[in-house]
Amino acid sequence: MDGPPQPARPALVYSFLVRAIIRIALLAAALLVAAYGQTAGKAEFEVASVKTNAPQPGFHIAVDAVTGGPGTAEPGMFRCSKCSLATLIVKAFNLQPYQFPGRAPLTDNTYEILAKIPAGATVEEFSAMLQNLLKDRFGLIWHFQEKKMKAYHLVIAKEGPKLRESAGAFLPPAADQHRSGQSESHNHAGPVIFGASAIYRAANQTTADLARVLSDQIGLPVDDATGLPGKYDIFLRWSGAGAAHAGYHVDGAWSGGAGHAGHEGGGGDASGAATDSSGPTLFDALQQQLGLKLVPAEQVLARVFVIDRVAQRPTEN
Repeated sequence: MDGPPQPARPALVYSFLVRAIIRIALLAAALLVAAYGQTAGKAEFEVASVKTNAPQPGFHIAVDAVTGGPGTAEPGMFRCSKCSLATLIVKAFNLQPYQFPGRAPLTDNTYEILAKIPAGATVEEFSAMLQNLLKDRFGLIWHFQEKKMKAYHLVIAKEGPKLRESAGAFLPPAADQHRSGQSESHNHAGPVIFGASAIYRAANQTTADLARVLSDQIGLPVDDATGLPGKYDIFLRWSGAGAAHAGYHVDGAWSGGAGHAGHEGGGGDASGAATDSSGPTLFDALQQQLGLKLVPAEQVLARVFVIDRVAQRPTEN
Protein backbone atom coordinates (compact mmCIF):
# COMPACT_ATOMS: atom_id res chain seq x y z
CA MET A 1 0.00 0.00 0.00
CA ASP A 2 1.36 3.34 -1.08
CA GLY A 3 2.00 5.95 1.55
CA PRO A 4 1.21 9.67 1.35
CA PRO A 5 2.95 11.70 -1.43
CA GLN A 6 6.47 12.74 -0.62
CA PRO A 7 7.45 16.43 -0.75
CA ALA A 8 9.68 17.54 -3.65
CA ARG A 9 13.32 17.24 -2.94
CA PRO A 10 15.00 20.58 -2.14
CA ALA A 11 17.74 19.93 -4.72
CA LEU A 12 15.23 19.53 -7.55
CA VAL A 13 13.38 22.72 -6.57
CA TYR A 14 16.69 24.62 -6.40
CA SER A 15 17.73 23.37 -9.86
CA PHE A 16 14.39 24.41 -11.39
CA LEU A 17 14.67 27.90 -9.89
CA VAL A 18 18.25 28.32 -11.15
CA ARG A 19 17.24 27.34 -14.70
CA ALA A 20 14.29 29.76 -14.61
CA ILE A 21 16.51 32.60 -13.40
CA ILE A 22 19.07 31.86 -16.13
CA ARG A 23 16.35 31.94 -18.82
CA ILE A 24 15.02 35.26 -17.53
CA ALA A 25 18.55 36.71 -17.39
CA LEU A 26 19.30 35.61 -20.97
CA LEU A 27 16.03 37.09 -22.23
CA ALA A 28 16.73 40.39 -20.44
CA ALA A 29 20.26 40.47 -21.89
CA ALA A 30 18.92 39.87 -25.40
CA LEU A 31 16.44 42.72 -25.01
CA LEU A 32 19.20 45.03 -23.74
CA VAL A 33 21.48 44.13 -26.66
CA ALA A 34 18.68 44.79 -29.16
CA ALA A 35 17.85 48.14 -27.57
CA TYR A 36 21.53 49.12 -27.33
CA GLY A 37 22.15 48.15 -30.93
CA GLN A 38 19.50 50.57 -32.15
CA THR A 39 21.51 53.48 -30.71
CA ALA A 40 25.10 52.26 -30.50
CA GLY A 41 24.97 50.91 -34.06
CA LYS A 42 24.21 54.35 -35.48
CA ALA A 43 27.03 55.62 -37.67
CA GLU A 44 28.25 58.85 -36.09
CA PHE A 45 31.34 61.04 -36.02
CA GLU A 46 33.27 60.95 -32.78
CA VAL A 47 33.02 64.76 -32.58
CA ALA A 48 31.41 67.15 -35.05
CA SER A 49 31.40 70.95 -35.14
CA VAL A 50 29.04 72.91 -37.41
CA LYS A 51 29.34 76.70 -37.53
CA THR A 52 27.28 79.06 -39.68
CA ASN A 53 29.21 81.64 -41.73
CA ALA A 54 28.07 85.24 -41.85
CA PRO A 55 26.24 86.15 -45.09
CA GLN A 56 28.45 87.62 -47.82
CA PRO A 57 26.82 90.72 -49.34
CA GLY A 58 27.19 91.49 -53.02
CA PHE A 59 28.48 89.27 -55.80
CA HIS A 60 30.88 86.50 -54.88
CA ILE A 61 31.98 83.15 -56.26
CA ALA A 62 31.17 80.28 -53.91
CA VAL A 63 34.05 77.80 -53.94
CA ASP A 64 34.01 75.41 -51.04
CA ALA A 65 36.92 73.24 -49.95
CA VAL A 66 36.22 69.65 -48.90
CA THR A 67 39.07 67.54 -47.52
CA GLY A 68 39.58 64.32 -45.62
CA GLY A 69 37.66 61.11 -45.16
CA PRO A 70 38.30 57.44 -46.01
CA GLY A 71 40.49 56.98 -49.06
CA THR A 72 42.23 60.35 -48.69
CA ALA A 73 45.51 61.42 -47.12
CA GLU A 74 43.61 62.33 -43.91
CA PRO A 75 41.09 59.51 -43.29
CA GLY A 76 40.42 60.45 -39.66
CA MET A 77 39.22 64.03 -40.16
CA PHE A 78 36.58 65.60 -42.42
CA ARG A 79 36.68 69.32 -43.15
CA CYS A 80 34.43 71.47 -45.31
CA SER A 81 35.06 75.22 -45.46
CA LYS A 82 32.44 77.59 -46.89
CA CYS A 83 30.33 74.48 -47.31
CA SER A 84 26.74 74.76 -48.53
CA LEU A 85 23.98 72.34 -47.60
CA ALA A 86 23.88 71.33 -51.25
CA THR A 87 27.54 70.30 -51.11
CA LEU A 88 27.04 68.28 -47.92
CA ILE A 89 24.03 66.47 -49.37
CA VAL A 90 25.85 65.68 -52.63
CA LYS A 91 28.78 64.31 -50.62
CA ALA A 92 26.63 62.33 -48.18
CA PHE A 93 24.49 60.64 -50.83
CA ASN A 94 27.06 60.53 -53.67
CA LEU A 95 24.71 62.40 -56.00
CA GLN A 96 25.26 63.62 -59.51
CA PRO A 97 23.71 66.98 -60.46
CA TYR A 98 20.85 65.47 -62.47
CA GLN A 99 19.82 63.56 -59.33
CA PHE A 100 19.46 66.72 -57.25
CA PRO A 101 17.23 69.25 -59.09
CA GLY A 102 16.13 70.97 -55.86
CA ARG A 103 19.55 72.05 -54.65
CA ALA A 104 19.45 75.73 -55.76
CA PRO A 105 17.91 77.17 -52.55
CA LEU A 106 20.54 75.32 -50.49
CA THR A 107 23.60 77.15 -51.84
CA ASP A 108 23.13 80.60 -50.25
CA ASN A 109 24.16 79.84 -46.65
CA THR A 110 27.56 78.33 -45.92
CA TYR A 111 29.04 76.51 -42.94
CA GLU A 112 32.36 75.47 -41.44
CA ILE A 113 32.30 71.72 -40.79
CA LEU A 114 34.92 69.84 -38.78
CA ALA A 115 34.32 66.20 -37.85
CA LYS A 116 36.50 63.45 -36.37
CA ILE A 117 35.99 60.08 -38.08
CA PRO A 118 36.34 56.80 -36.12
CA ALA A 119 39.46 54.84 -37.02
CA GLY A 120 38.96 52.28 -39.76
CA ALA A 121 35.66 53.74 -41.03
CA THR A 122 34.76 52.71 -44.58
CA VAL A 123 33.51 55.01 -47.33
CA GLU A 124 29.98 53.63 -46.81
CA GLU A 125 30.15 54.24 -43.06
CA PHE A 126 31.47 57.75 -43.65
CA SER A 127 28.52 58.47 -45.98
CA ALA A 128 26.12 57.22 -43.29
CA MET A 129 27.82 59.52 -40.74
CA LEU A 130 27.29 62.54 -43.02
CA GLN A 131 23.67 61.54 -43.59
CA ASN A 132 23.09 61.27 -39.85
CA LEU A 133 24.81 64.64 -39.30
CA LEU A 134 22.42 66.23 -41.78
CA LYS A 135 19.48 64.51 -40.12
CA ASP A 136 20.49 65.40 -36.55
CA ARG A 137 21.84 68.93 -37.02
CA PHE A 138 19.74 70.21 -39.96
CA GLY A 139 16.60 68.11 -39.52
CA LEU A 140 16.94 66.72 -43.05
CA ILE A 141 14.13 64.41 -44.18
CA TRP A 142 14.36 63.03 -47.70
CA HIS A 143 13.24 60.38 -50.14
CA PHE A 144 14.18 59.19 -53.63
CA GLN A 145 11.85 58.99 -56.59
CA GLU A 146 12.30 57.72 -60.14
CA LYS A 147 12.17 60.10 -63.09
CA LYS A 148 12.54 59.49 -66.82
CA MET A 149 15.18 61.58 -68.57
CA LYS A 150 17.41 61.65 -71.62
CA ALA A 151 20.80 59.97 -71.42
CA TYR A 152 24.05 59.51 -73.34
CA HIS A 153 26.61 56.78 -73.98
CA LEU A 154 30.32 57.65 -73.96
CA VAL A 155 31.83 55.74 -76.90
CA ILE A 156 35.03 55.67 -78.96
CA ALA A 157 34.94 58.03 -81.95
CA LYS A 158 35.53 56.71 -85.48
CA GLU A 159 39.16 57.83 -85.58
CA GLY A 160 39.94 55.94 -82.35
CA PRO A 161 40.85 57.04 -78.83
CA LYS A 162 43.48 59.71 -78.24
CA LEU A 163 43.88 59.07 -74.51
CA ARG A 164 47.28 59.12 -72.83
CA GLU A 165 47.99 56.19 -70.53
CA SER A 166 48.66 57.39 -67.01
CA ALA A 167 52.30 57.21 -65.90
CA GLY A 168 51.67 58.40 -62.34
CA ALA A 169 49.84 61.13 -60.49
CA PHE A 170 50.52 64.75 -61.25
CA LEU A 171 49.38 67.80 -59.31
CA PRO A 172 46.90 70.33 -60.68
CA PRO A 173 48.01 73.95 -60.94
CA ALA A 174 48.88 75.44 -57.56
CA ALA A 175 45.78 77.64 -57.49
CA ASP A 176 43.56 74.57 -57.74
CA GLN A 177 45.24 72.18 -55.30
CA HIS A 178 42.81 72.94 -52.48
CA ARG A 179 39.92 71.50 -54.47
CA SER A 180 41.72 68.54 -56.02
CA GLY A 181 40.78 65.87 -53.48
CA GLN A 182 44.10 64.17 -54.17
CA SER A 183 45.05 60.68 -53.13
CA GLU A 184 48.01 58.58 -54.19
CA SER A 185 46.05 56.94 -56.99
CA HIS A 186 43.49 59.55 -57.97
CA ASN A 187 43.65 63.29 -58.69
CA HIS A 188 40.41 65.09 -59.48
CA ALA A 189 40.92 68.80 -60.00
CA GLY A 190 37.58 69.38 -61.70
CA PRO A 191 36.71 71.89 -64.40
CA VAL A 192 38.27 75.32 -63.93
CA ILE A 193 36.41 78.21 -65.59
CA PHE A 194 37.98 81.14 -67.43
CA GLY A 195 35.11 83.34 -68.62
CA ALA A 196 33.32 81.31 -71.30
CA SER A 197 36.05 78.65 -71.43
CA ALA A 198 36.77 75.69 -69.18
CA ILE A 199 39.60 73.23 -68.62
CA TYR A 200 39.40 69.78 -67.09
CA ARG A 201 42.66 68.17 -66.02
CA ALA A 202 43.03 64.94 -64.02
CA ALA A 203 45.37 61.98 -63.59
CA ASN A 204 44.75 58.24 -63.18
CA GLN A 205 41.22 58.51 -64.53
CA THR A 206 39.17 55.66 -65.95
CA THR A 207 36.71 56.37 -68.75
CA ALA A 208 33.98 55.72 -66.15
CA ASP A 209 35.43 58.62 -64.11
CA LEU A 210 35.34 60.78 -67.23
CA ALA A 211 31.72 59.75 -67.93
CA ARG A 212 30.74 61.00 -64.49
CA VAL A 213 32.45 64.35 -65.10
CA LEU A 214 30.67 64.68 -68.44
CA SER A 215 27.38 63.82 -66.76
CA ASP A 216 28.06 66.62 -64.28
CA GLN A 217 28.63 69.07 -67.12
CA ILE A 218 25.59 68.33 -69.28
CA GLY A 219 23.24 67.55 -66.40
CA LEU A 220 22.16 64.18 -67.80
CA PRO A 221 23.13 60.53 -67.17
CA VAL A 222 26.23 59.40 -69.10
CA ASP A 223 27.12 55.71 -69.29
CA ASP A 224 30.67 54.56 -70.07
CA ALA A 225 30.39 52.34 -73.15
CA THR A 226 33.98 52.65 -74.38
CA GLY A 227 35.16 49.28 -73.09
CA LEU A 228 38.55 50.84 -72.35
CA PRO A 229 40.10 49.25 -69.22
CA GLY A 230 43.04 51.56 -68.54
CA LYS A 231 43.72 54.69 -66.50
CA TYR A 232 44.55 57.90 -68.27
CA ASP A 233 45.90 61.42 -67.77
CA ILE A 234 43.19 63.66 -69.20
CA PHE A 235 43.35 67.25 -70.40
CA LEU A 236 40.24 68.73 -72.01
CA ARG A 237 39.54 72.35 -72.98
CA TRP A 238 36.25 73.68 -74.32
CA SER A 239 34.15 76.82 -74.70
CA GLY A 240 30.49 77.78 -74.86
CA ALA A 241 27.42 77.19 -72.71
CA GLY A 242 28.87 74.07 -71.10
CA ALA A 243 31.87 76.09 -69.88
CA ALA A 244 29.86 79.06 -68.68
CA HIS A 245 27.80 76.83 -66.38
CA ALA A 246 30.46 74.40 -65.26
CA GLY A 247 30.80 73.57 -61.57
CA TYR A 248 33.85 72.62 -59.54
CA HIS A 249 34.47 69.11 -58.29
CA VAL A 250 35.58 68.56 -54.71
CA ASP A 251 36.87 65.10 -53.69
CA GLY A 252 34.82 63.70 -56.55
CA ALA A 253 31.61 65.54 -55.57
CA TRP A 254 30.05 68.40 -57.54
CA SER A 255 30.05 71.50 -55.41
CA GLY A 256 27.41 73.56 -57.13
CA GLY A 257 28.25 76.09 -59.82
CA ALA A 258 25.26 78.32 -60.50
CA GLY A 259 22.88 77.66 -63.36
CA HIS A 260 24.32 74.35 -64.48
CA ALA A 261 22.89 73.54 -67.90
CA GLY A 262 19.86 71.30 -67.87
CA HIS A 263 19.86 70.55 -64.16
CA GLU A 264 16.47 71.86 -63.21
CA GLY A 265 14.69 70.16 -66.05
CA GLY A 266 17.00 67.22 -66.51
CA GLY A 267 17.98 68.29 -69.99
CA GLY A 268 18.65 71.68 -71.45
CA ASP A 269 20.59 72.10 -74.66
CA ALA A 270 22.83 69.06 -74.51
CA SER A 271 24.32 69.93 -77.88
CA GLY A 272 26.52 72.46 -76.08
CA ALA A 273 25.89 75.24 -78.60
CA ALA A 274 28.83 77.61 -78.41
CA THR A 275 28.54 81.14 -77.04
CA ASP A 276 32.23 81.75 -77.67
CA SER A 277 33.60 81.09 -81.16
CA SER A 278 37.20 80.97 -79.89
CA GLY A 279 37.01 77.27 -78.99
CA PRO A 280 35.10 74.01 -79.46
CA THR A 281 31.99 73.01 -77.56
CA LEU A 282 32.32 70.28 -74.95
CA PHE A 283 30.95 67.70 -77.43
CA ASP A 284 33.39 68.74 -80.17
CA ALA A 285 36.35 69.01 -77.79
CA LEU A 286 35.72 65.50 -76.51
CA GLN A 287 35.97 64.08 -80.02
CA GLN A 288 38.83 66.27 -81.27
CA GLN A 289 41.06 66.06 -78.19
CA LEU A 290 40.29 62.62 -76.68
CA GLY A 291 38.88 60.63 -79.60
CA LEU A 292 35.66 59.94 -77.73
CA LYS A 293 32.08 61.04 -78.34
CA LEU A 294 28.69 61.21 -76.68
CA VAL A 295 25.81 59.54 -78.49
CA PRO A 296 22.16 59.74 -77.41
CA ALA A 297 20.77 56.74 -75.55
CA GLU A 298 17.24 55.70 -74.78
CA GLN A 299 15.53 57.45 -71.89
CA VAL A 300 16.50 56.05 -68.51
CA LEU A 301 14.85 55.92 -65.10
CA ALA A 302 17.01 58.02 -62.78
CA ARG A 303 16.84 58.11 -58.98
CA VAL A 304 16.16 61.72 -58.03
CA PHE A 305 16.81 63.05 -54.52
CA VAL A 306 13.85 64.92 -53.03
CA ILE A 307 13.97 66.98 -49.82
CA ASP A 308 10.87 66.82 -47.64
CA ARG A 309 12.23 69.09 -44.92
CA VAL A 310 15.49 70.77 -43.97
CA ALA A 311 16.51 73.67 -41.71
CA GLN A 312 19.02 76.26 -42.89
CA ARG A 313 20.14 76.93 -39.30
CA PRO A 314 21.79 73.92 -37.62
CA THR A 315 21.29 72.99 -33.98
CA GLU A 316 23.98 74.17 -31.55
CA ASN A 317 27.24 72.23 -31.14
